[in-house]
Parts: sequence; C-alpha cells; structure tokens
Amino acid sequence: MTLKRLIDPRRWSSGVVFLVTLLGIVFLSGAIVSLAIHFLGSQEAFMAARQRALPWLFLWRWACYAGLVVAWVYLWKPRVVMRLNEDRDGGEAARARLKRLEWLGIGAMACIELVNLVDWLGGTS
Repeated sequence: MTLKRLIDPRRWSSGVVFLVTLLGIVFLSGAIVSLAIHFLGSQEAFMAARQRALPWLFLWRWACYAGLVVAWVYLWKPRVVMRLNEDRDGGEAARARLKRLEWLGIGAMACIELVNLVDWLGGTS
C-alpha cells in the first residue's frame, strides 16, 4: 500500500505536488536553455538572441495572462462561486479568501513583469 501511495500522484499531499512540479519546471527550463546554448554555439549568442526576443516574449506572456483571466472570469470562477454558495455560511468567508487569492495572483503577475522589465532595461536579475 505504501508503494502505491508513493507512485500515485493523486494521493500526494499538496506540498509534495508543489515541490515535484517546481523541480520539474526548473529541470525543464534548464534543459531548454542548455539546448538553446548548444544550438546557438555560445552563451553570448544565446543572450543576444534572448535580448532580441524580449518584446515578443513580453507579448506572449501578456497573451497568456489575458487567456488565464478570461478563462477564470467566464469559465472557472462562476463554477467556484456556485460551489461556495453551498457552504453553511453561504460562502462568505470563502469568497473573502478567494478575493485575497485573486489579488495575490495579480500581485505575482506584477512582480514577474517588474523583474522582466528590469532585465529588459539592461539590469541584472
């Protein structure tokens, strides 16, 4: 039973899922950068190509943010609020937490873009 619990991700705690996902993203990002440096020939060539691509990457990130916001507002949030209305207190406390979570997401996006703006303007990040 213990081996089955370790193998099945549906039985993992949320902290373990977070750590495994984070490690997977870091590994995948490193592999992509390593391949790009290999294909371009040097780290300097990679950095130059990355600098040229920054405006397009900015547009890509904002298109992704817009897609997530539209999906949240029109698809996922109505379902979540409908489920919250089934709570004993009518979902008042959960709606307040949901609002804080939405602001946290907006703040995280703003921080990501601030770091990228510093990088785009020639600073180090």
